[in-house]
Order: sequence, then structure tokens, then C-alpha cells
Amino acid sequence: MFKHKLTMLLCLQMTAMVLLPVSRSQAQEIGNPEAYALANQLADELELVRERMGRPYDDSPRLPVSEVSDVELYFQTQSLLRKANQLAEELAGTASRSPGPVPSGRIDPADVYAVLEDALEQIRYVAQTIGIEEQTEFEPFGSRISATGVFLVVIDINRQLNLMLREPITDADVFEEISAAVNFAASLLSMHEGAELVPEAPPFDGYKRPFDVYRRLTECIDAVIRVAPKLDIHVAGLSSRRNIPDDISPGHAFDIARIVTADLAAFAYQLEAPRVRANLPTPKHIFPTEVYAQAGILLRQIEELEKLL
Repeated sequence: MFKHKLTMLLCLQMTAMVLLPVSRSQAQEIGNPEAYALANQLADELELVRERMGRPYDDSPRLPVSEVSDVELYFQTQSLLRKANQLAEELAGTASRSPGPVPSGRIDPADVYAVLEDALEQIRYVAQTIGIEEQTEFEPFGSRISATGVFLVVIDINRQLNLMLREPITDADVFEEISAAVNFAASLLSMHEGAELVPEAPPFDGYKRPFDVYRRLTECIDAVIRVAPKLDIHVAGLSSRRNIPDDISPGHAFDIARIVTADLAAFAYQLEAPRVRANLPTPKHIFPTEVYAQAGILLRQIEELEKLL
């Protein structure tokens, strides 16, 4: 039986940071316009499934992100495939397709395209199972477009999938994703003698909601943005004051946590940081308050890294 584990704890995949496998799409000339066109085709076919299922349409405002890196895009696309896998398992009993390892080295649009191809196949299995015969056409995108443009479509699909899964993104999923980021941060801090790899969580200051978790994670991104120039690494910009959904859910927080994980993974690869798997206890019950505390640990780690670099 498929078990809902979106993150698969990326820290378990940190071994050796292997190179990405060559996909069937890499034989072609694949760029961001092709990935953008395929992402839009996937979104259109998912909409057919959503309508058949009678699930609500996600009308969250666009994430106010800019200058997305290829690594950040790839991580979000991996999340999309994991969710497509889950939907295919829930409705069609289809086996999962591997989202691939933690990426290392250069990420090309062809790598993103290959993951999107697999996700589209999973959505088509679902469509066939529930009686949908219609398929949309691939419409080439003739203009230049950046990774940010592809990323925004991928985020939109991720948010829509959150509303279609029988087991949507939970507080526990966000907690697990943050824990993966904490492990990457601990690896980076281990390169500095005397650094505390995993500090205590900030003092308890009241029970929290998903909105508070979202806000704390945007603080983590702000800290990552300050660290990135010290390592000569490009990361996305995110406005933490614009386009905040009115009904923040764990799924919204998960998307933000995933960006932080991608950035810290890129930092660890750049610095050839040793693998560290911190002893991170998992609470018996995980609510937004526990997730907020874990995000507080992560924020302290990134702020300490900023001081040390």
C-alpha cells in the first residue's frame, strides 16, 4: 500500500551526491520554453481530472518569487512527481515513478522536462482510470522564458494537487521537510570548529497556526538570501509581504520549506560539506506549533552560518 511520504527525508539521499541520470529527453534540444510548454500541458490535463473528481480549484495568489535557480525548480518538480505518484496510486493503483536523487552538478532544463514527462504519464493513467479520454496537445512556446516562469506553473500544479489527494499535505510532511533542511544546515555548520550543529528551538511563545509556520519559513529564506552571496551561489528572491494566501495550509508551507531545502542542498554541494545526519527527535503529535519550533531551529542554524562565513 502506498504510504504518503512526500519528502522521503532528503537527508537519506545525501550519500555521495551522485550525478543525475541521463533522461530520454536529453537527446533532444530541451530548454526552458519546452519545459514551460510541457508544464502547461500537464496543468491542462490535471484540470480535466479535477473537474471529473469535483475537487475545488486552487485560486491561491501566485507566489511572489523571482530569479529562481535551476536547482530550486528541480526540487519543486520532484515534489510534483511525488504528488502525481500518490494520486495515481490512490485512484489507479499505478506504481510510483522515481523522482530521482538529490541533484548535484549542473541542472539542465532537460532534467526538469524528464520529471515532468513522468508526472504527465501518471496523470494520464489517472484520467484513463476515471473515464477521461480527452488529452491536450503539446503547444510549443516560442518565446524565451526563465526558470522562474516554469517554476510558477509547477507551484500552481503542486497547490492544485494538494486539493486532490485523499491524504493532503500535513503538518508532519512540513516537519519532515524542515528536518531535511536542518540536516543540510548541520552539514554546513560541521565545517566550522566549535559550531553547534543543531541548536535548541527558540523559547515557546504560544501555540501556532500554519500561517505562523509560513511566516517563519519566509524568515529562513530571507536568511538564505543573505548567505548566498558569501558562497557565490544564486538563489531565488521571495517577497514575504506580497500574495500571502488568506487560507494558509500546510501545503503552502511545504512549498516554501522545499525552497529552503533546495538552497541548502546547493550550498552543501558547493562547499563539499560532509554528510551529517543529526539526531532529530520526532514528536508523537505534530501540529503547527511543533513545525514552527523546528523551523525556529533551522532559522538559528542559517543565521549562525551567516555569521561564520
